[in-house]
Amino acid sequence: MIQNSNKSAMQNGLIAGALIALKFLFTAVKIPVLSSLTFFISIGIVVFLFYAAKRFRVAENGDSLTFREAFGYVFRVYFYGAVIGSLVVLVYTLINVEFLAILLNDTLMIYDKINIPIDDTTYDLLNSIFKPAPYALFNLFSSAIVAAFWGLILGLFLKKEKSIFEE
Repeated sequence: MIQNSNKSAMQNGLIAGALIALKFLFTAVKIPVLSSLTFFISIGIVVFLFYAAKRFRVAENGDSLTFREAFGYVFRVYFYGAVIGSLVVLVYTLINVEFLAILLNDTLMIYDKINIPIDDTTYDLLNSIFKPAPYALFNLFSSAIVAAFWGLILGLFLKKEKSIFEE
């Protein structure tokens, strides 16, 4: 059962990863039409997570799933997708070296606009974060938080206990 769960989560994680990567790429190219599509991709990811977990519940789990199992399945699907998305982020930032420099500059401008003082330590910290590997790892970490969020929310809707009349 656990092996089927993990295999199914990995397979669905490929699809989630493609959607997450597409969302990043549409945002990164800074074309307004594509950037506006990211909202719909985000909704599509959540809908996909729900239906993938529901399909898993019916096909692999006898149409019953505890909250813990539902949370774990949704979390793993999103996390596997996030790994793929983070790899795309890493490759993109290695190819497009200007991307992270522009993001760092935008971040510094925002700090300046809201009057947050930037000393050498803060600048060095920001500069170290906006490198390809740390940026991809930060992306993976933040995606794990998002995975937990959607796991909690969707787990509430996906849990379904076995009937007391079933064996």
